[in-house]
Amino acid sequence: DITIYTYNNICRGLFEKDKPLLSFLIAVKIEKNKKKLTDEEFRFFIIPKESKSSNLPAPPWISEPKWRRILGLEYVIDKPGMFTSDNIKLGLREIMESDDPANAKLPATLGDEKVLSKFQALLLIKTLREDVLTQLCDRYVEQTIGKEFNESPSMNMKRVFEDSDHRTPITFVLSPGADPMSYIIRLAKEKSIDEEQFAYISLGQGQGSKAEALMRRAQETGGWVCLQNCHLSASWLPKLEQVLEDASRTTIHEGYRLWLTSMPTEDFPVSILQQSIKVTNEPPKGLRANMKRTFLDIEESQFEGCSKPKVFKKLLFGLAFFHAVCQERRKYGAIGWNIPYEWMNSDLEVSISQLRMHLDEQPQVPWETLQYIIGEVNYGGRITDDKDIRVASEILHIAISPEAISEGYAYSASGKYHAPTGQEKIANILQKIESLPGQDMPEVFGLHENANITYQLKESKALMDSILKMSPSAAGGSDSGEQGKATKHVLGIVKEFQQGLPQKLIHKDAHESTFEGIENGTNTLGILLSQEIVKFNSLLDIIQTSLKDLQDAIHGVQVMSSELETLFSCFIIDRVPEKWSLYPSLKPLGAWFVDLRERVRFMRRWLRHGAPMCFWISCFFFPQGFMTSLLQRYARRTKIPIDSLRFRTDALQNVNHQEVKEPPSQGAYIYGLSLQGAGWDMKKSELKESERNVLFVDMPPIWLDPVKKSEWNQSTCYECPIYKTTLRAGTLTTTGHSSNYVMSMYLNSQAKPDHWVRRGVALVCMSDT
Repeated sequence: DITIYTYNNICRGLFEKDKPLLSFLIAVKIEKNKKKLTDEEFRFFIIPKESKSSNLPAPPWISEPKWRRILGLEYVIDKPGMFTSDNIKLGLREIMESDDPANAKLPATLGDEKVLSKFQALLLIKTLREDVLTQLCDRYVEQTIGKEFNESPSMNMKRVFEDSDHRTPITFVLSPGADPMSYIIRLAKEKSIDEEQFAYISLGQGQGSKAEALMRRAQETGGWVCLQNCHLSASWLPKLEQVLEDASRTTIHEGYRLWLTSMPTEDFPVSILQQSIKVTNEPPKGLRANMKRTFLDIEESQFEGCSKPKVFKKLLFGLAFFHAVCQERRKYGAIGWNIPYEWMNSDLEVSISQLRMHLDEQPQVPWETLQYIIGEVNYGGRITDDKDIRVASEILHIAISPEAISEGYAYSASGKYHAPTGQEKIANILQKIESLPGQDMPEVFGLHENANITYQLKESKALMDSILKMSPSAAGGSDSGEQGKATKHVLGIVKEFQQGLPQKLIHKDAHESTFEGIENGTNTLGILLSQEIVKFNSLLDIIQTSLKDLQDAIHGVQVMSSELETLFSCFIIDRVPEKWSLYPSLKPLGAWFVDLRERVRFMRRWLRHGAPMCFWISCFFFPQGFMTSLLQRYARRTKIPIDSLRFRTDALQNVNHQEVKEPPSQGAYIYGLSLQGAGWDMKKSELKESERNVLFVDMPPIWLDPVKKSEWNQSTCYECPIYKTTLRAGTLTTTGHSSNYVMSMYLNSQAKPDHWVRRGVALVCMSDT
């Protein structure tokens, strides 16, 4: 079958994360050709349309945006009213609350394929539970083109060699921790290629001429050449391209083979990729595979050679566990690490050497020294975010601590990951590692079980982003009729935005108290508002001009520039244009515009009616400026130096921001924050464990109360960072913090702060939807 042959050949050059995408797109193309899937349905898959109808409010178990998308799906499949009966809504709720929604049964009346096609059923469940999108796509592939398209073919070096020839290079695309050299050397032995016929060289500075000489000699003798790490010699790659082009015009030995290895890089010539056989080589993923790889690289003499063998073996196992947790925790996105760092085996090797050295040289185990050198220097040296250093240190304390050498010590609450006895040999340790769970649960990383949903949402978003990158026109269609629909759609958005765009904020509309005292510097909040007004007005001007220019370009009044084409594409795929992104936001375009209107409305009320009782912290361009303004105001009133102040934070109990009737005696009330990674006990006003399937919790209004740093003991509180968006990562500023970071807030907790550090608990100013 040519389809499966093509799939297998393409798959060997793809990373594991991209293979399901290929399978899904093949299935979609085949189903489209069979007329079982329409362009409009696929557009809804990429960018769900929300119904504008307000006659049918959302049931209490589903959010309003999701419900509007359900009603929008009725329009797309041309079956109005299908999902609004009580029986159907009951069935949809069961799917929404299911532990396995990807395999949940549809309500009886929808289960028949004559009522809902396979793709329409996928759209319905995706709308309800987008976190299981990857499973839904896998199931759709199996139902339409067969389960063999969900099974990635294993790397077969013999097959790769058979498909190659003397003019076709074989390019290995690498990933961290992978090295295909052992496979190539083994194949060379099988093909009777001796050491004189097989030359390999690692590229780098000054190695280009040597590599070229090896290639030209092998082309004459029929030998093999392997050029390793091509990405390290980007400046020489054009020369490699020229050598291959020359070889295509000359006679070369048919036994010649060229092997290339490279990390993904934009510098790699496209022409070489096009003419070569591409193969990916990835190390096994997961905690068990990671730890196994570590102990396979350790010699028995190294394992047994410490003067304190029992302690060394226990701490070495803990160190391998720590290294694996650091690497595998990256898959959870920002709740794992703010920034996904690339720790290398060299970090672990240096740490093992230092562990052995300190144990050999000192009579007692130097715990503080080991924790500092390993956590702050070896691993922390790659970390650029101070909150991530805090996480690394707390994870290390589990693996390297006095408790870690006690009998029966467990690294996680489940007890499935526990320390060795210290009497084992390497073979016993490898057997112990093999007995570890094959699937890593969040608890081993210190995370709540909801982190799995966060991971699935991250994977779903990556899948959708990849589809849009590969086919940005998919949302708009390809033929003239579809392009006409796309243009009409964009014009509709332009008109809607023009009508809904708020008027600019005008200083002369200000209430008499709004800017009172600005001249003598006592009204710091008035100064902040004045600065925010300038920024909002600038953004409104940019939007108004962009909309007018795009409208004129569509009507042919002016040239459609590349900037306007980008704006047009953003409207099609529901993305915020870069030119409009003057403040960080991860919301899609429609939700972003609604959010912008709310921000301007808040600012206008403040301008016209004076300072509010409770401030919406999420609406500021620069929320750090608001915090500083509060401290400045207090410092000037009390004559206390501002650098000796901090905020005491106190969450109000059983009150929402609309019920706050008067401001506090000092500081301010704020609202708009959401808690990620933990729950909030409204009665006790403290952190608690997250409820199942609840990723974010809206916080009650919080009192920011300026106090002297020396007068408030917060040792029992969790220092919770506040970020502008759920991405958490940003550029490193001169303060040493991420540009996404606002401040830290101290939250009450019964559990120790290190528990919430490992949970990745943070407050965010705005959601992604």
